[in-house]
Amino acid sequence: MPSRLSAFFLLLGRAANELRHFARLPRARQVPAGVLAFTCNLCGRAGALDLGRLQREERTCLGCGSTLRQRALLAALSRKLFHGRVLPVAEWRGVEHTNVIGISDGELMAEVLAGKLSYRNTFLHRPPVLDLCAPAECYNEACDVAICSDVLEHVRPPVEDALAGLRRIVRPGGFALITVPCLAARSSVEHFPDLHDYRIVEHDGVRTLVNRTPDGRVQEFRDLVFHGGPGETLEMRQFGLADLERRLRNAGFDRVEIHAQPAFNHGVYWCAPYAVPIVAS
Repeated sequence: MPSRLSAFFLLLGRAANELRHFARLPRARQVPAGVLAFTCNLCGRAGALDLGRLQREERTCLGCGSTLRQRALLAALSRKLFHGRVLPVAEWRGVEHTNVIGISDGELMAEVLAGKLSYRNTFLHRPPVLDLCAPAECYNEACDVAICSDVLEHVRPPVEDALAGLRRIVRPGGFALITVPCLAARSSVEHFPDLHDYRIVEHDGVRTLVNRTPDGRVQEFRDLVFHGGPGETLEMRQFGLADLERRLRNAGFDRVEIHAQPAFNHGVYWCAPYAVPIVAS
C-alpha cells in the first residue's frame, strides 16, 4: 500500500506541475510581463516560464523535463560545435564523429547526446568506470569533449586531482564543459580539508561524517549537505567562480570561457550569472 500511495502522490505532483506550466503559456500571442515563451533545445517542446522565479534545477520543460542547467549546457556545447550558433539538438549535423565522454551524466542528457555524437557515459561506482581523481591510462586524451556537470563539488579533496584528471582525458584542441553550483566569491570553501579515512554514520535520522586525518585525529561533521541523496552526492565544497577559474588554469587549461549569456528562445536565462556553464580548453 505505501508504494501505491507514493506513486499516486508522485503522479499528482507531476500533474500539478504540468497545469502550472500550461497556465503560463501565452495565449493569442499575448505574453504576460515576466513570462518567457521558449522551445526546449533538447526535445523541441514549446513552453513558458517565469523569468524572475526560474531556478537552476527546476524541471521547466513539459516535454522532456529539462532544467535550466541542462538547456544551458547544450546551448554552450552548440556554440562550441557550430561556431557560436545555438541550435536545437534536432538540427545538429556533421558532429557524429565528435568523441564525447560524460562523467555521471543523467539519463536525459545521456540519451540526447548519444543520438547525435560519439558519446559514452561513465560512472564512479559502476561500469564503465572513470575516477576523475585517478583516470585509468585508457582515458588519456580519450575525448574531444568531456562533460563534467555538477560533479566537481562532490569529488574527494584535493579537488586539484580531479581537475588534473579532467585535463588528462581531453585531447589537444578539445575542451571540458563544466558546471558547478558556484558563488560570487573569489575563494572556494572546502568543507572537509583534512578528509582521509572517512565514513558517514546515521543516528536518529541525522547523518554525521566521521573522519580520521592522516595524522590520526578523529573529526566529526554534522549539518551535511547532500545533492539528490546520500553517499557520493555529499557536497565537499562550494566553489567561488574566480577561484575555480584559477584552479582550471593551474590544471593546464589555457582558456576558460564563462557562458552566462542567455538563449531566450531555448529557455536559458540566468538571474545570477555564477553557477553557469564553463568551457575550459
